[in-house]
Amino acid sequence: MDRISSLPDEIICHIVSSLSAKEAAFASVLSKRWQNLFTIVEKLVFANSVQNQGSLMDFADGVLALPASSRVRSSSLKFLRSVHPTHYDDLNRCLCALLKRGILDLNLDMYAGRRYSLPFEVFTSKTLVKLELGCDFGGFVVDNLPENVFLPALETLVLSYIRFKDHRGYAFEKLLSACLVLKELVLYNMEWERWKWSGNLTSPTLQRLIITHGDFYQCDFTTINLITPSLAYLDLYDIVPDDYPVVNLDSLVEAKLDLMLTVDHNYNGLVDDYETISSNPTNLIKGLRNVKILNLASPNTFQAFSYFYEAIPVFKNLYHLTITCDDNEFCWEFLPSLLKNSPKLETLVISGPLHYNEERPESVCECLSGYSFLLSCPLEVLEITDYCGTTGEVEQLKYFVEKLSCLKLVKLHSRKRHGGDRKKLLMLPRASSKCKINVTFS
Repeated sequence: MDRISSLPDEIICHIVSSLSAKEAAFASVLSKRWQNLFTIVEKLVFANSVQNQGSLMDFADGVLALPASSRVRSSSLKFLRSVHPTHYDDLNRCLCALLKRGILDLNLDMYAGRRYSLPFEVFTSKTLVKLELGCDFGGFVVDNLPENVFLPALETLVLSYIRFKDHRGYAFEKLLSACLVLKELVLYNMEWERWKWSGNLTSPTLQRLIITHGDFYQCDFTTINLITPSLAYLDLYDIVPDDYPVVNLDSLVEAKLDLMLTVDHNYNGLVDDYETISSNPTNLIKGLRNVKILNLASPNTFQAFSYFYEAIPVFKNLYHLTITCDDNEFCWEFLPSLLKNSPKLETLVISGPLHYNEERPESVCECLSGYSFLLSCPLEVLEITDYCGTTGEVEQLKYFVEKLSCLKLVKLHSRKRHGGDRKKLLMLPRASSKCKINVTFS
C-alpha cells in the first residue's frame, strides 16, 4: 500500500478537496480506497423555465449539501427571464459552492441588472477549463476584478452581452492576461463603444477568436489593437474603429470577415460615395497576409476592401476564397486587386449570384474591367451557390471560363430545376481543356 492511502480518511478527503474533477477521477482509478471517499457529479443543471425544477435557493442548498470531497465536472445555470436582485445572493452561493468542488465547465446563461456582481471566486478558479457568461438577450456588467485574478487552466472563454466598466478601463485586458493557456475567445453581441476599456485585445496563446457586434451602432471608441500571434481562426462581425494601430495575426490560417464602415462614427448601412468614412481597416487588412482560407461575408466587407484596396497585401498562402453577396448588382471593385495578389489561389466560391446588371445582362461592369485580371489567375475550381442560368449569368460565366487557363472544375448550384440551358453551358469556349462544368440542384 502507498503511503498516502495509509493516511486517515479526513486527511485524504482534504487532499481530494484540492483536486479538480479530472484529477479526482484519475486518483480513483489508482486507488480503490479513494473511490469511497468522494463522488464525481458529471453535470448539474438549473433552468428556471423547467417545471418542478425547484427554486434557485433549493438548487444552491443541494450543491452545498454535497460532501466537500465531491467533484462537479460541469454545470449550467439558465434563466429565461432577468434574475431578480433578491436572488443574487443565492446565485453567488451556488457559484462559489460549484467552484469549491473543482468544476471544469461553467455556463451562466442569464441577464442581470447593474447591481449584480460575479463573486471574485469565478476569477480565481484554478480548475475552470471553460467559462460561459451572459445570454442572447442581455448579460451583465463586470465592473471590478480581484487583484489576484488568475485562471491558469481556462482554455475557452465565451462572453455574451458582457460589458466591462471598471474605473481605469483595464478589466478586460486584466482578465485576458490572467488566462495563461486561453485557446478560444468568443465575444457575442459585443458593444465596444459602451465599454470602458484600453482597446487592447492581447493574448499570446489564443488560437480561435469569434466576435459579433451588438445592435448599438454609435461608435465613440477610436482604436483596437489585436495582438494575437498564435491565432489560427478569426471570425469578425464588427464595426471598424478609427484605426487598428497594432495587428499581429502572423499565425492566421482562416478568417471570416463582416466589416462595417462608419460615417462620423455611426453605422447606417453601406457608405455613399460622397460621405466621409471615419473607419480605417488598413492595418487589419494588411494583417491578413498569411491567411490560407478567407471569407468576405457581406457587401459591407466588399466596400471596406474596395475603399481601402491599397492595403490589400500579397496573400502568399491563400488558396481558398469565398465572397458572399445576395445582390447581383453590387459591385466587386475589390476583386481584381484581391485576385492579382493571390498567387496560390485554387478555389473561388461565390456564395450568391454572379455580378451583372439585369437591365444590360450582356455587358461587363466597369468594376471588373473586362475580367482581364483573370488571365494570370491560377484558379482551378470556381463554385457558384446561387446560379439560375439567366442570360446575364451565362454571359458573366463565359468570361471566367474563357480566361482562367488553369480552371479544372466549375460547380454550379441551382435552386431552379432547369438551371439554365445545359447545352449552352457545355458549348462555352474554355481556356483550359481540362475544365468541366457540373450543375447540381437543391
